[in-house]
Amino acid sequence: MLSSFPFSTKGYTPEFCHAVYFILKMEGGLRADGGYVNDPEDAGGETKFGISKRAFPNRDIKALTIDDAVRIYYTNYWKPAYCHEWSGAVALYMLDSAVQHGVGNAIRMLQEISGCKPDGKVGPNTRAAVHGCDVEYLCARYGIRRGRFYARILKNNARQGRFIEGWYNRLVHLTNAAWELLA
Repeated sequence: MLSSFPFSTKGYTPEFCHAVYFILKMEGGLRADGGYVNDPEDAGGETKFGISKRAFPNRDIKALTIDDAVRIYYTNYWKPAYCHEWSGAVALYMLDSAVQHGVGNAIRMLQEISGCKPDGKVGPNTRAAVHGCDVEYLCARYGIRRGRFYARILKNNARQGRFIEGWYNRLVHLTNAAWELLA
């Protein structure tokens, strides 16, 4: 199964590979150009494989390889968001949220929907709350919570409105990918 991915899977779990494949697919990272864009209207700036210059100002974005991007996703998003501690479907939501909104926001959203204090720190209370919830419930709530997050982005910066269809389409694809893991 892991050999079918277009990046090195050595050292990565199947759950991470599935989640990062989803991210790469959504970001255009599976195209020959790695989904390279440099849209002056995009707050992320220059982007390739979904890795933005805004998030990584010292990286040569245009020179990134797919394996570089996968390492960045693992080191800077998967591990800090504790994705390895959650079920595959919740981990998928977490990774996508961490990439889109930042690790702290992703954790706070998970805490909020699981009923614990949204402080952005994963400790025993967060673990107990998340593991005590039904996975389907968490996924459904996470999608709704992400929709609200996007609405707040638009409330604060109406110029980002041109991206809303893509953001909501991404949530639809994310939900489908999570349900496939739950089936």
